[in-house]
Amino acid sequence: MDAGGPVTTPNHWPTGTFMARIAADTAASLLELAPPRHQPANHALIHQGEQRGLVLLLCAPGTEDFACAKVTSVLRNGTEAMLGLRVHGDLVGEMGMFRDQGASATVTTCTPVAVRAYTHELFRDFLEHHPDASRAVAAMMGDRLESSDRQRAEFVGYEVEARLARVLVDLAARHGSVTSDGVDLGVRLSQTDLGKLIGARTDAVGNAMRRFRAEGLLLSRYRRVVIVDMDKLNGVYENA
Repeated sequence: MDAGGPVTTPNHWPTGTFMARIAADTAASLLELAPPRHQPANHALIHQGEQRGLVLLLCAPGTEDFACAKVTSVLRNGTEAMLGLRVHGDLVGEMGMFRDQGASATVTTCTPVAVRAYTHELFRDFLEHHPDASRAVAAMMGDRLESSDRQRAEFVGYEVEARLARVLVDLAARHGSVTSDGVDLGVRLSQTDLGKLIGARTDAVGNAMRRFRAEGLLLSRYRRVVIVDMDKLNGVYENA
């Protein structure tokens, strides 16, 4: 997965992330509490089942860079599911502050990332002194719960093509950048990765992608997707 160009807020954090939801002075205060630690791509920041007592803030390694990590969980039968993607400005590990159990998922970097780590005690104290940050955590967790609920419902109610169309449009809205060909997805995902995101086999994802290409909805090359007709691709889901 390579760098992309997500839509950003005026404070230069990608839209929808924790850092984009808080005031600029609050964000500056949080950054001052922990130094960045640079990690390479394909590095596990959190392992499923471990208890670390840390909240991690994902940051880009450079001012013009994009940072991304994937959240995965291995089920009891050994199947790996991808629960979502996180980008610079997002928090990971925050659920550990509210549950006395090991991490429910593994978080692995997809690009080089600068990580800032906060103990639960330090982060709780920060939230107490910055109400906008506390509200942002609640809103972020609510959004993730809503997304999880929707995903479970879609597994039951929609076929692979509709689920794939929805997740491609969603990723483009969150992380995409406009190019001469259309909207680049902004993250580099294999068909296997996409299958893990929507609960589908790789061959089923491949068949859906071929249909979308044949109908002129998107262009795709190795791990790169450019959406040519966003409205029609979204219609695959909306009209299912």
